[in-house]
Amino acid sequence: MLSTKLKQLSCTFFTFALLSFAATSHGETLPPFDQWQQKDFVGTNKFVYSHQDNTATVQMDSDQTASGLFLEQQIDLNKTPLLNWSWKISNTLHSLKERTKSGDDYSARVYVLTSTGPFPWQKKSISYVWSNYQSVGESWPNPYTDSVVMVAVDSGKKHQGTWQHHQRDVQKDLQAAFGKKFDKIDVIAVMTDADNSKQKTSGWYRGFEFSS
Repeated sequence: MLSTKLKQLSCTFFTFALLSFAATSHGETLPPFDQWQQKDFVGTNKFVYSHQDNTATVQMDSDQTASGLFLEQQIDLNKTPLLNWSWKISNTLHSLKERTKSGDDYSARVYVLTSTGPFPWQKKSISYVWSNYQSVGESWPNPYTDSVVMVAVDSGKKHQGTWQHHQRDVQKDLQAAFGKKFDKIDVIAVMTDADNSKQKTSGWYRGFEFSS
């Protein structure tokens, strides 16, 4: 089941990245979440789309499930390298070793993916996570593939239930993770999953914008 999930995730990212060369628009404005594309990996999360504080918001409820939303939109990182967003979670997940395959569950994650060609080894991704146990600022290889680097931007229970606001320099993060400069990203995704741990959690996302 775990290997299947990873293969599906990887194939989805690669497919969207390939499609983006022909199908995406260029810019910084991201559409509302109900215009993103849903992908279910293990079961199906419950998705609730709303406007909170005049901002498009999506709530994902995971009950031993794993689902996400994906957006094909090419972003010029030389012009707008800064990704801004807000998220909150209902709870962290307990008794997980996050750097292992069996512990790869998070109440909230944000992926950015860049593609420099049609082959799998030409795809690189950062996964920003609300970590269960890792310290803020920690980064580590994804337990399934070295093409994805995990970065903890929130951690633990201290701020659960409250909105947390973040800004990341995606271009700098990609360069730090993979040792080279990338000029664009092709896909952005959000995901909440608790399928490995067989637990329940919820993640909320809003305010996604790229800026200079």
